[in-house]
Formats: sequence, C-alpha cells, structure tokens
Amino acid sequence: EIVELVRGQLSKQARLIIGAMVVLDVHNKDVTTLLVQNSVASAADFDWNSQLRYYQENIEGELNIMTRMMNASLPYSYEYLGNSMRLVVTPLTDRCYRTL
Repeated sequence: EIVELVRGQLSKQARLIIGAMVVLDVHNKDVTTLLVQNSVASAADFDWNSQLRYYQENIEGELNIMTRMMNASLPYSYEYLGNSMRLVVTPLTDRCYRTL
C-alpha cells in the first residue's frame, strides 16, 4: 500500500512526511534486528540502553512522558522539529545521538 501511495500524486508536504516515516521505520527495523541478533534480554544491556526510549511515569500524581537514553532522562516536551527529509539513519547517527 505504501508503494502505491508514494508512486501516486502527493503534495510536497505529504511526500516529506511519508519519506521521513519510511526512513525511521527502516531504522526501527534495523534496531530490532540488532537487539535480537545480540540476544538483548535485559534493560541493563548496552544495546537497549543506547536507544532513545519513551516511558510513561507517574510523577507527583501526574502522568508524564519521559525520554531516556544511556544515563540521561528528560521529560518529553512535545517539541516539533518540522517536516524535514531524512536521507538515512546510520550507526554513526545513533552514535551522535548518544554523544549529545
């Protein structure tokens, strides 16, 4: 279905959105494959800990979304980065995210 959609008539904005979604979906598939191949079975494993993760937590009686990666934990603030084309997400991209 997605192939037919992409080959059809789309607005420039819709094409950007779908392109970004496909790139991120392929990256998520690659991460899942990595986790399975490396037999990740614990939340303490580096391969799991190095991924950007989202958790719903009860903080002072209020439900909040928290983002976690490595030793960092920050509240998710619904930042909007806009529709931008993503060429690829590579292991180097992941490494840059971990460094930031």
